[in-house]
Amino acid sequence: MFRIATCCLFSVCLLACGPRPKPMFDAGMEEDAGMEVDAGRQRGDDPPNGWQVALELPAGAAVSTKLGISVAAIGDQFSHPVIAALYEDPNGDLNYDDNRVVYTRWDGVAKAYEPMKTIEVVGGSFFTHPNRQISISRDPESGRIGIAYVKPQNNTVRLAISDDEGLNFSLSNISDPNNGELVSNPSVVLQGGSTHLGWLQGAEVRYGKKTGTGALMEQNPGALVAGGKSLSLAVDSAGNPGVAFFQAVAGVSADLMFWRPGTTAAAIASADMLDLTVVGREPSVTLTFVGTTPHLAYHLRKLADADATELWYLKSNDTGTTWAAPIAIPRNSSSATELHSTRYYQALTIEPSGRVSVAAPWSATGTQSNCNGPKLSRASDGVNFTTCSPMNSPIQRGGEWISLWTHKPGKQTLVFHYDARTNPSIKAGVVLWREL
Repeated sequence: MFRIATCCLFSVCLLACGPRPKPMFDAGMEEDAGMEVDAGRQRGDDPPNGWQVALELPAGAAVSTKLGISVAAIGDQFSHPVIAALYEDPNGDLNYDDNRVVYTRWDGVAKAYEPMKTIEVVGGSFFTHPNRQISISRDPESGRIGIAYVKPQNNTVRLAISDDEGLNFSLSNISDPNNGELVSNPSVVLQGGSTHLGWLQGAEVRYGKKTGTGALMEQNPGALVAGGKSLSLAVDSAGNPGVAFFQAVAGVSADLMFWRPGTTAAAIASADMLDLTVVGREPSVTLTFVGTTPHLAYHLRKLADADATELWYLKSNDTGTTWAAPIAIPRNSSSATELHSTRYYQALTIEPSGRVSVAAPWSATGTQSNCNGPKLSRASDGVNFTTCSPMNSPIQRGGEWISLWTHKPGKQTLVFHYDARTNPSIKAGVVLWREL
């Protein structure tokens, strides 16, 4: 079965790449966008603000056809979207051998998203939550784009690399096709000429690093066994990686774990939480760094309290040795009939101002009255979060495999999968919201 894995990495800030340095964000004055060139690519126009569809599911597509499964997205040197996703059963014949990983990005000169490109036909079967099988990253120094994904046809983690802004990709295996354990949850970061990869091999947490075109040098932690299908890799400003995942405790509870490869992994959140045995409420985690300080957003429901907060934010006091108390992120409604809870996936970004933003899909039942989906929670102090949907959201329940980054100070971009076929306001596929 094709299992969708967690990965997806989210930028704390976006450093432009190319032959000349650029500020982390636009300075606030509009430039002649067509004159700006970076790594041989013209900026052109920015994507439109508001709601849009980056990859649209074809009209009349079969129920089994889904475009945008496990979507992963980042901002490029201009904060324009670069997107990879799974196109599942494109011909709708219920034979999933034609599942494929696809790619697009915003072309500011053409003022449109590039035509969808197939990276590789990967096969498999229909997806299952809560997994996420695709991760994407871009090295801010070289402009190299990397996409890590699972190829179920031979049970491998694959890596697609482009050194020409996505025109061409070279493909290679990362994991051993004969390992005998199902691989999942690939997570990739390209930084400073190195490629960092994390993934699950069965339930075992794996990490490897390769420099340039060299071989992957894997560090096998051996005893690190994940509880649940979630793993998030990030790399700090010093080039040192960190990995976050959940570890089962007595088969039902879970410790949230943080591991610096080469050191001992440590539990950083209480095991007095439950989610591992509740179908549809499995935990997930997203890791990012500000400098060398790790920050986390994660889903985990407290033991014996089905209505409690499920989405949390957690910050280290240092480089990951000690941690502050987890901050419960409020739902936008506490009504028994309008819980508006989130699940499975979340995205996290932190601005230079210190404002923390966490996004997650809305998945609860109940009548909507004050916020649509997906949910976007923000706290200028990293403590007091307010939660609602992005402005004028045409979406009720939705927001799976969500990505988030800041394209200007205080302004967010969201990318996610949406599969409602009858919404007159927005089409199914890969949906994007860009804040004005």
